[in-house]
Amino acid sequence: MTETGYSTSERPHSGRNLMHRLRLHRPGPPLQKTERMRTTALTRLKRLILIIYGLCIRVRVQGHTGVVTPLKRGFIVAANHLNGADSLILQVALHTRLFFVASRRWFVGPVSRFIMWHLCDTIPVESGDAMGSLAGLRHCIRALKSGGSIGIYPEGVFNRHGRPARVRNGAAYLSIRTGAPILPVYIRNLKLDTEVIGTNRPIECWTGFLSVVENLFNVGIEIVVGDPILPNDTPDQKPEALRPEVRRINGELEREFAQLAAYR
Repeated sequence: MTETGYSTSERPHSGRNLMHRLRLHRPGPPLQKTERMRTTALTRLKRLILIIYGLCIRVRVQGHTGVVTPLKRGFIVAANHLNGADSLILQVALHTRLFFVASRRWFVGPVSRFIMWHLCDTIPVESGDAMGSLAGLRHCIRALKSGGSIGIYPEGVFNRHGRPARVRNGAAYLSIRTGAPILPVYIRNLKLDTEVIGTNRPIECWTGFLSVVENLFNVGIEIVVGDPILPNDTPDQKPEALRPEVRRINGELEREFAQLAAYR
């Protein structure tokens, strides 16, 4: 591993022009922490959990040579979703606190809501309902504009087939609204013995916990980092005006996922 946290067998830079790289490496906006980004006893507990988990696993990070960890500016980290361990492994690999987007159904009940919101740094959105997701999207936008990074699974579902699925519009929308680059990341070599069961929330919570446990001491995990995707300037923020740019970004993200899945 190099001092930047990447192996020496990384693929070469894609050859994007100098202005692209200058924009990518330019520090983000001055960090003005929102309430969600402040350090509390619970965020310290989360950091301790990540440190302990990181000591028990080994993650080989490959791919893009230009991204230094911890992330120096706000990124939208877009990853494939294998099981409940993904969110921990991404933060361990990138050495960065990520605020993850999750379905609102995980926030039902005071205990679940407290854990998801305060300990797991998760932001609720309404799956398949843009209007119902506005509050969560505003939280994401504030975090990105304050220099924080968002984690999102753009396929919207667990995908264990090794073939990238069609991505949804959330990552592209956030990128256009904030100017934050999307960082495609592909996770592989997780232990997947625990079956993903989507019948009800308690069972899903249990299988998610088991997937975290079964990957404890996994020393073969790989994270492949793709080329960051930058949004074009879109002065007109009306939904109909944003659709072509959303389609362009989604297309690039799907192509990146396909390349990362095949990366050797």
